[in-house]
Amino acid sequence: MPFRPLHCQYGKFIIHQRYILVIMMQLALLNAYHLRSVINIAITEMSRHKNDSRKVDSCPEFHYEPVAVKGETFEWSDNKESLILSAFYIGYVFGNIPGGWLADKLGARHVMGCSMVLSAILNAFTPSPSTNSGPLYPSISAFLQCWIPRHERGFLGGVAFGGANLGTLVGSVCTVWYVFYLFMVFSKPKTHPFISDKEHDYLKEELEEHKKVFKVPWLKIICSPAVWALLAGQWAHNFIYFTLFTTLPKYMKEILKLNVKSNAFFSSVPFFTLWIFAIFFAWLADEVTNRDWLSLAVARKLYTFVGGLIPAICILMTVYVRCNRAAAIAFYTIGVTLLAPFFSGMKINVNDITRHYAGTIMAVVNGLGATAAILGTTMVGQIVTEVNGSVLADRRVDAKDLRRSTTYCVQRRLYNSAS
Repeated sequence: MPFRPLHCQYGKFIIHQRYILVIMMQLALLNAYHLRSVINIAITEMSRHKNDSRKVDSCPEFHYEPVAVKGETFEWSDNKESLILSAFYIGYVFGNIPGGWLADKLGARHVMGCSMVLSAILNAFTPSPSTNSGPLYPSISAFLQCWIPRHERGFLGGVAFGGANLGTLVGSVCTVWYVFYLFMVFSKPKTHPFISDKEHDYLKEELEEHKKVFKVPWLKIICSPAVWALLAGQWAHNFIYFTLFTTLPKYMKEILKLNVKSNAFFSSVPFFTLWIFAIFFAWLADEVTNRDWLSLAVARKLYTFVGGLIPAICILMTVYVRCNRAAAIAFYTIGVTLLAPFFSGMKINVNDITRHYAGTIMAVVNGLGATAAILGTTMVGQIVTEVNGSVLADRRVDAKDLRRSTTYCVQRRLYNSAS
């Protein structure tokens, strides 16, 4: 019988511990994305633009109905707002690689736990929490590597990664989460005090034991075509996802003239439907591969293709319906929702191409991919400033850059691997 500290013969849980782990990882992403999403709505009310006779009112038939908001306002330009929003990701980039290396070397349990707690404590100091939240995705990849068998990875991994999309909708309960996390989550099955012998033996048979001597082959990782393909896919996805994530509230206010209450609701709905569909596509990912309908490589590529191309088309259509609120919101909702296959495509693909370094490779891919978020939000501010906040600005962003990033994603993903 393997050594498991704190093990009690009558203290075993009936629910498989890997399922509990997935739920806790989903809640971790929920908390993390709530902490980072608040500023996107808040900044639309914190900022007051100077009267500018050149500013174009794209939809004069809409009238903005303000809601009383307490607190000081600031005269920030569109450019400055974008710089503030992009500042988060500057620290986020640098937090990934140390976190991924530590998660692989020492185990993901305390890396993720410390990341979440520090982010919650420092949330008042933007962008201070960004560096602390960097290790989150690499920790999840490290957990999946140690806990989730390959034939379950599409569904359980997709469910875990999909938790980020609920963060825009549900309030943060990070402190409560951490208390449960300490008692319910452990880095490896052999150190879990409550895992049943049956589940432990099953995971031991399905998963390869980590190397005792941990040394990252940095040169092989950097020279791997599969890693570069993952990076291209991550970069393109981040450009779409985080540009929407940070600027959708501004579009809702400036173009569609929605007040802060309506803005918060309609900006959150697409990410709620994205969460629902992420779970559905996660289940479907394992079904099509376990039944041998598609090979693992084809399934991962197809999911990433669908999760990149169709959302870009829908989001592009949004600005061509001009001032039709219902159509604009519908296209945005469909576009964001159909990002769902990405979480069971590229995100899980990290665990397909490595047996021992999932945290490290995810850190490289996710960290460098976050530069797209910096570029995207900064670029939006520059374009909106140039054309004075009109629908033309949104066309430039959506048509030129989303189309270019999606094409790049599709081309690079053709060279990816599932082995």
